Amino acid sequence: MKRKGEGATRRAGEGATRQFAPSPRSLALPPSRPLAPSPCRPLTLSLLFCLVLAAGACHRDVEQSLGRAVEAWDSGNYKAAAEEYERYLEQDPTSEKATEARFQLANIYYFKLQRYDQARAHYSSFLERNPTNSNAQLARERLAEVLGEMGRSYEAIAEYENLNPQDANERRRIRLRIADLYFAQRNHSQALTEYEKVIEKVAYDELSEQAYLREASIYHIERTQYQQALPVYQKLATESGDPKVRIRAAYGLADCHAGLYEFDDAIKTLRAIKDDREQTDVARRVAELEQQKREAAQAKSGLQR
Repeated sequence: MKRKGEGATRRAGEGATRQFAPSPRSLALPPSRPLAPSPCRPLTLSLLFCLVLAAGACHRDVEQSLGRAVEAWDSGNYKAAAEEYERYLEQDPTSEKATEARFQLANIYYFKLQRYDQARAHYSSFLERNPTNSNAQLARERLAEVLGEMGRSYEAIAEYENLNPQDANERRRIRLRIADLYFAQRNHSQALTEYEKVIEKVAYDELSEQAYLREASIYHIERTQYQQALPVYQKLATESGDPKVRIRAAYGLADCHAGLYEFDDAIKTLRAIKDDREQTDVARRVAELEQQKREAAQAKSGLQR
């Protein structure tokens, strides 16, 4: 049983519902309006354009530094060349051209300006950055040379020991450098060991000649071991193709014979020197040896009495 007014109320509500329900058309979005141009857009484009221009200018300046470095090198202005290479590497340290620039800069400091500390730093940097570069072995050898010039002999030896050339004569040449560094440090025992590695099982050549000269100097001058020095000097006197080396060896032989009180052998060795430029010195030394011989004979005669 419906209550009075219920139907009317329901109809009224339905009518109200129909009256206020939104139509599909009313739910549609309003037509879009074109966006107003942003005031930042021209500024952004301008900034990008400026950045592109700046990058291009920077690249040109870097390349110009490299070009100026090459021109300064060609003209012999090595200080300016070093400054331009430094500027180039500061601006572009990782490019392909930087590798060659760094090596060339190290060479300038070493060979042309004798700034060994800067040369050492750039050779070291080159090796750290490019350990497999075709110039790596050469850079390491020059680093060793620079360290030697700086008096850092044992560091230099360590760098030389890291070299491993395939050619046997190259290995002997490096070994001779190592021996000379030990000699410079007055480590004569190790120096002799290294010199022996240069001369063993090879024919007499320029490298062995240098090793023999050093060995003779150690035995004769540093240790006054005349008996050990004699065969080394004899080797030099008979096998060297350099007249100056042969004369030097002859004087060494004479000194060693005199040190052993073998005055006749010393005098005979000196008189065998035929170079006219040496005759004044030969005559003086022969006179000294004859006097020493007489004094030695008198001393011996006195002892016998």
